[in-house]
Amino acid sequence: MTAAPARAGEHLLATVTAAIGRVLASATEIGEAMTALAAAASAGRRPLRRADLAMLRPLVAQVLGRHRGFAAGAGVVLAPDVLADAPRWIDWWWADQGIGRLQVDLDPASAEFYDYTTTEWYREPARTGQPWIAGPYVDYICTREYTFTVAVPVVDEGRFVGVAGADILAGEVERMVLPELARLGRADGPAVLVSGSGRVIASSSASILPGEVLGPGGPGGADGPGGPATQGGPGTQRAPDAQGGPSGEGRSGTQGGPNGQGRAGGQGGPAGPGGANWPGTMTAAGPLPWTLLGGPGGPGAAEAPGGPGAPGGRAANAGRPSGESEAE
Repeated sequence: MTAAPARAGEHLLATVTAAIGRVLASATEIGEAMTALAAAASAGRRPLRRADLAMLRPLVAQVLGRHRGFAAGAGVVLAPDVLADAPRWIDWWWADQGIGRLQVDLDPASAEFYDYTTTEWYREPARTGQPWIAGPYVDYICTREYTFTVAVPVVDEGRFVGVAGADILAGEVERMVLPELARLGRADGPAVLVSGSGRVIASSSASILPGEVLGPGGPGGADGPGGPATQGGPGTQRAPDAQGGPSGEGRSGTQGGPNGQGRAGGQGGPAGPGGANWPGTMTAAGPLPWTLLGGPGGPGAAEAPGGPGAPGGRAANAGRPSGESEAE
């Protein structure tokens, strides 16, 4: 393997990491503003109410404008009983011919109840106290496209208040990386960018589609269901292990535990089409646990430089609990 493919792979990962990092930094801004609101309410010995959240909306609009065309939604999702006048609350705004607030059913007695506390993008920041990047999943409520959600925990004096976050369009990420993936693929066989759980984000091969999970035997192999993720948002019939996101996503269950059971592209890498291994792997440093897979003589095993991330972001090489399952 020459140094050129490795440099190209490093550049690809650094570019996408920086882009995601900028959105994560914006989500952190929203989270800090939410923390300040909660702290002000505590200092004034008064309960926090829905009306208080109006102070966040100019910032959320600014974030959506800053990342126009890349981030489709942003806002805060509060832990149960944080607000005095709403047991549960989602203050999530999305950009589509203007900015509108996401409307979901938060009544536990309703058949269409949307329990956001079970979702990965809410559950993992609450559990770990660290930023989290979930997806890709199909968002049937807002964008009707593959989406990622970046989320950061909001904590006030040690109490978990909820999460602040943003939705990123997976198609924009794919467009960003496809030209470089195509060049790497022509030089070295298929080149594939996968999420921390092994779900395909983009590929230079028409036979490896976004949303598939790479496992032994290739996409749809024995250790991972292939094909697009499934919908489990409010107002739809949920499949087992499906979960909804801030914009109503759902995912089919996949192998792995919280934070994944190992990452795609670990030692030896996941298997590719026809069961071939991916000896050339490269994982983004910093809080984005995405891996670039290459065929024999591919991008190489060097670690790419990480882009900007939120304070306290997860290291890409952090160990992950095994033996558990999660929806992704």
